[in-house]
Amino acid sequence: MNSASKTPQPAPDSWRSLPRGPYIAEQLQQRLDEWAPGLFGFSLLKVDALSAELSLERSRLRQGVVMAQRERDGMDLLGDATAMPFAPGSLDACLLAHVLDYSEHPHAILRETEVVLRDDGWLVLTGFNPYGSAGLARCWPGWRQRLPNWRHMLAPARVEDWLKLLGFEVIERDYIGFTGFMPWLDRWQRRCCPAVLPSPAAVYILLARKRRFPLTPVRERKPVAAPVARPEMARQRE
Repeated sequence: MNSASKTPQPAPDSWRSLPRGPYIAEQLQQRLDEWAPGLFGFSLLKVDALSAELSLERSRLRQGVVMAQRERDGMDLLGDATAMPFAPGSLDACLLAHVLDYSEHPHAILRETEVVLRDDGWLVLTGFNPYGSAGLARCWPGWRQRLPNWRHMLAPARVEDWLKLLGFEVIERDYIGFTGFMPWLDRWQRRCCPAVLPSPAAVYILLARKRRFPLTPVRERKPVAAPVARPEMARQRE
């Protein structure tokens, strides 16, 4: 295995750089528009160009900032997603559109996101499904260089496991194909054989919320009554 296969491709500057990118972005935006009214807070962080092109304007998040991981026009600041320049617990929401697909350290990005989000903060992330049509599309010469390496695509179930270990609750999930036919096939798969085949969709989108629960439930202690001396014991003492 050469070193090139281990190094992620550079993240695209626009959805137009991806196969069926505008269509996928349109479908993702529809999901965000449905979920956005339930999101509230002050600060929203978008990481990299694909996140910047998506909108959460229908949410009650009042201020947004875009952070690029390499020099790009139109970004608010430059920073590393594995070491974000924000104080712990200072952000209310974070949008990671395919950021994990183009990183050597996706788990470190999720850990850092957990640190900078406040308790009950929101995380929206999207990714390519390696076991769906996005993985198969890597076999097509015309699309191979326009998609991330198969080894860097993360299955949605794996991402959900990481999120749960970090204390996130996955609230919403959805899947998007390269064409309008894929949602029908995805619904059939999830209804007929969910345990046998992974989702055939190309892209997944997750909405998660950072939770903080005690490791063990705190039980109320019952008051212990003071021992009462028996009459015969009292007479013996006299």
